[in-house]
Amino acid sequence: MAGHRIVLTGGGTGGHIYPALSVAEQLKDDPSVEAILYIGASGHSEEKLARENGLDFVGLNVSGMPRSLTPRLMTWPFQMFAAIERAKAVLREFKPTVVLGTGGYASAPPLAAANALGYPTAVHEPDAHPGLVNRMLSRRAKLVSLGMQGAAARISAPRGKVVFNGNPVRKSFLADRHRDAGCAILGLRSDLKTVLITGGSQGAKALNEALTAALPRLLEIEPHIQIVHQCGDKNLTDVKERLNPNLAPSPRYHLRAYFDDLSIAYAVSDLAITRAGAMTVAELAVTGTPAIFVPYPYAAQDHQTHNARYVESQKAAVLVPQEDLTGETLYNHIAALISDDARLSEMRRRMHELGKPDAAKVLAQQLKEISLHFQGHKAQHLTI
Repeated sequence: MAGHRIVLTGGGTGGHIYPALSVAEQLKDDPSVEAILYIGASGHSEEKLARENGLDFVGLNVSGMPRSLTPRLMTWPFQMFAAIERAKAVLREFKPTVVLGTGGYASAPPLAAANALGYPTAVHEPDAHPGLVNRMLSRRAKLVSLGMQGAAARISAPRGKVVFNGNPVRKSFLADRHRDAGCAILGLRSDLKTVLITGGSQGAKALNEALTAALPRLLEIEPHIQIVHQCGDKNLTDVKERLNPNLAPSPRYHLRAYFDDLSIAYAVSDLAITRAGAMTVAELAVTGTPAIFVPYPYAAQDHQTHNARYVESQKAAVLVPQEDLTGETLYNHIAALISDDARLSEMRRRMHELGKPDAAKVLAQQLKEISLHFQGHKAQHLTI
């Protein structure tokens, strides 16, 4: 029997891209895998990240459906039809044995094309509130993998096809890192409690503004903590300008534009203040990092709030709506949690329980099983 030929597709945000890349990480060194192809939107994040991870990539001219009555809404169906036809041509040439979609508008044409051509599909839904593409295309999938249990009630696929795998994370987040070694790498003190504030690689203006407002009190009143702040490249100048000029540079405040490997920062942190994207939640869970979530309020279908509510319901995090976020509220939440060792310990335990460190490995194996079944079915028909 020939090797597995696997197509991965998904894009728009890291929450849709990184699960696919994490699965690819598991498959790349598997001798039974003959080829892997990533299909996404041309010129978008998935193209850059797929190529950086050594994957073959095919780009489609595709965009999300306009949400308002504009001239682009009239041309969008023709663009989508053309993208599906292009995806069909790519699949005919590649001859996949399974196609995995991880969500976002970029995954719609390859999944629709695979369904039309008779190639088996699988869908992974990273969020607690499934996106439109996954809700529509999961009905014909051989497998619907969930990153969060809360999504099950919102997926209409047959119950036997739906499995809760958790969200696949990259191997760097699964490394057994020692706190002291991580502190040495980052130039931190290992005897202080560490609070991490990050809005992701792009940063988050609301988090940056709240932290700079809270920083004087945090440094003056809480001498037992140190703060690691990832503000995002585009926000670095603004953050520096917002810092209180009367506040002397503190060895307990570490400002960074960007982390090449955020897993090290999670590993040394006692508490993280973050957005609530699916992959952020998954990475916090596998590293057992308690969190204060400030969901991005303009995310599609408000999925970050759904994610944060689910984790908060498991008593592993605290949700603070962005509309309630000020320097004072941020200080109060940090001060209350960082001084409560018992609660932090319980949050860490519960966050660990939410983690699914084998998610990428499990999903990769499930794809191979679908692929084997498809190849066996094809061989049987050829014999007949």
